[in-house]
Amino acid sequence: MKKLSLSLTAVVVALCLVVQPYTGFAGPLDDINRKLENLQKQEQEAAKKRKEAEELKASLQEQKRVEIITLQEIQEEIERQVAKLNELNEQVNVVTATLHETTQQLVDAEERVEERDKQLKSRVRAMYMNGTVSYLDVILSATSFSDFIERFNTLKLISGNDKRLLEANKKDRDLIAEKKIEVEIQLQEAERLYAEAEDVRQQLLAREKQKEVAIASLSAQEAEAEGISEEQEQSLVALAKEKAQLYNEKNKLIQQQKAKEAKMKTSNVSRAGGQLAWPVPDSGIITSEFGYRIDPIAKKRKLHAGMDIAAPNGTTIVAADDGVVLIASWVRGYGNTVVIDHGGGMWTWYGHIRQNGIKVSEGDSVTRGQKIAEVGSTGDSTGNHLHFEVRIDEKPVNPRPYVE
Repeated sequence: MKKLSLSLTAVVVALCLVVQPYTGFAGPLDDINRKLENLQKQEQEAAKKRKEAEELKASLQEQKRVEIITLQEIQEEIERQVAKLNELNEQVNVVTATLHETTQQLVDAEERVEERDKQLKSRVRAMYMNGTVSYLDVILSATSFSDFIERFNTLKLISGNDKRLLEANKKDRDLIAEKKIEVEIQLQEAERLYAEAEDVRQQLLAREKQKEVAIASLSAQEAEAEGISEEQEQSLVALAKEKAQLYNEKNKLIQQQKAKEAKMKTSNVSRAGGQLAWPVPDSGIITSEFGYRIDPIAKKRKLHAGMDIAAPNGTTIVAADDGVVLIASWVRGYGNTVVIDHGGGMWTWYGHIRQNGIKVSEGDSVTRGQKIAEVGSTGDSTGNHLHFEVRIDEKPVNPRPYVE
């Protein structure tokens, strides 16, 4: 029994010797894990807000696209309406000119009728004043019976011609008067159509203004959503920096617990070129270098913060060096993304990874050349490729010197 007691005591002492070195680190490790858990919650919240902002931005862009199409249709309709107004205005001018011409014709016809009427009345009045003497003078002046008949027929013909001319002039005047009425009706109709067309044009102009105001409002909301999304991305980077520090502390504690020397390669701004492994071993095709360019998605001049390496969908992506995974999730613009902290302020970013193509998790320690993901075209991408970045103290730098 005494022997058994001594054996148990020896076991307990041995266990104490084994466990004791780790108990001193349990508190700090728990504290780091709690901090990491808190940061992960913040990261999830930031990711949620970023996603909501992206969805809102996409919705606003669609609304703006529809509004722009409607505005273009309104502007085209305004152009058609202006063309119609020009035609109607020309029609009004032609009808007005015709009306002026017809009015003058009517005035001239009335003057002719009035003049003929005056001459006829003057002749009748003279005949009345002179009585039958005038007729007798004409008739009795005949030298023969045949001359008498001729003179009588001539007087009769003159009287008939005067009557016919007067009737013809009156008929001419009445026709012109009718034409004038028709032209006036045409002018009224043309002016009415012009007024209606002008009213439609004014309504279209009002709608055009409304659409322009709506598009400006949507653009402002889109910019605000873009700002929220960028703010969340900055927050994501800041959280990643904090996590990098915590993971570094955690790894040091674990290494101390295991009594092993830390074997993390450190890098800094003065790191010599060519120390990073090529991230896509099966492809060396660079389709876009680091620097300013016209962004294929935004269609404006922006900094391309890394280099694009073209490769088929599913091509293996490897870690450029040893490090700790800071991000292994969706990032605005980058799509599915992995970010690795290599120490000394150096991070590498791997963007546009295909769906279900991330092969590591946040907090994982990875080694140089280890497969971490597969090429895809998620996020703001126009085709399958890897967007590879090198960041020093969180700022993008040209990655080429580090992989050549």
